[in-house]
Amino acid sequence: MASVWFTVVILISIQQVIAIYRDCGEFQNLKNCNDCIRCGGHWCNDPNEVQRCSKDTPDTWCKGKVEKLPALTRAEEKGSILNPKYILQTLEIGSRASLNFTFPSKTNEQKVEYVVNSTQNSDFQVTKQTYCQGETCTTAIGAAPESTFCAADGGTYEFFHVKVSIDGIPDSSVIKFHVPCACTCSEAVEAQSPKCNRRGSYSCGVCTCQAGWTGPFCEQPICEKKRGDVPCTDFQRSNTECSGNGVCGPCDQCECFTDREGSRYFDQDNYCADICMTTNYCDQCLASPLPGQCQDCHFPLFRLPYNQTLMTYKDDFNRKLWIKCNTTINDCNIEYAAMRDNNGESFYMIINNCDPVTGEQIVGGVSVTLPVVLGVIAMIAVAAATAGYIIWKNRTPPMPLTDPMYQNIDAEDCTGENPLYKPPTSSFKNPTYGKW
Repeated sequence: MASVWFTVVILISIQQVIAIYRDCGEFQNLKNCNDCIRCGGHWCNDPNEVQRCSKDTPDTWCKGKVEKLPALTRAEEKGSILNPKYILQTLEIGSRASLNFTFPSKTNEQKVEYVVNSTQNSDFQVTKQTYCQGETCTTAIGAAPESTFCAADGGTYEFFHVKVSIDGIPDSSVIKFHVPCACTCSEAVEAQSPKCNRRGSYSCGVCTCQAGWTGPFCEQPICEKKRGDVPCTDFQRSNTECSGNGVCGPCDQCECFTDREGSRYFDQDNYCADICMTTNYCDQCLASPLPGQCQDCHFPLFRLPYNQTLMTYKDDFNRKLWIKCNTTINDCNIEYAAMRDNNGESFYMIINNCDPVTGEQIVGGVSVTLPVVLGVIAMIAVAAATAGYIIWKNRTPPMPLTDPMYQNIDAEDCTGENPLYKPPTSSFKNPTYGKW
């Protein structure tokens, strides 16, 4: 089991060494100022310079535009016994410093110790060497931060401290090494910079491009797919670029308009075809008078009765949901409205049709077929006329004026008293009348 763990540790160590070499081994491949400084290189802020990071600084390279690293003024404080007592010094990655400390000693075997702590990784080298002459000894402390000292999230500068103590001497000395770990220019970022064609952020002479763009100035699109030599024109439908609803973009793909009527339905993957173009393919459905889903279309398409109120509906972006379309089928001009919901289902309503049988209206919110109504009214009128004619045809014929029944009617028959009619008071006699 121990051998297995040893093998794993060795493999991890090899991977770390390879990663370090890959990050800092080839300076010409470093494209970031902070990475260049962490690797101990020199950075050029000139965007036209091909090699931005260099191990050395030749005279002909990046004149006047080499990034200046932050540095602190060297400070030193003397001590009473161990001298100096405090030192502050800037030390760049890849550089080495050697500082001397003196102290009195009567023996050449004085014990010197040091303790190191840091704000970053423990990737630095510290050495000591002591020699004495007479009753004075000198200890040289050497220090060198490695290329892995600065973490990727390190600040503009970091520190590591070396505390030196001498056995038998109460005083101690401290060295504070100031190590640049990032570029000052990286803190000043110009977002959506004109230098980057407003497609990226600019700092340290470099454009960090947004998704979909590359190049020194974000001038080159990253094209994931192309359609062919003339990808923005659908020859099967028309020779109009992007169906007239967009323009051909830099990646040979249609970029659809967003500010036109019906743009919510423009299909970028289908040459910006609008909903009318898509629905017109299902001409058998448009010519059919049947309501509901049409089975002759390659996508879900439903017919609804025409309702003018629906034509006023809009989405959250104040765009019309129903779009007016037209097509010609068998020399018949059909005007209709179409829309598509969030589930991908399409709907259409016939507005005008040269065939009156399929014309529709909305009356009181109920769909009524106008020709059917007119036909019913006509049928009722015909039925009434037929019934009236039959009654008139089968009526009793009038009696002729020469009939004896007309001639035997005397005057008294017309003015005589009805023998069956008896007035209510004709036979009533008041028994008390005339007795008073």
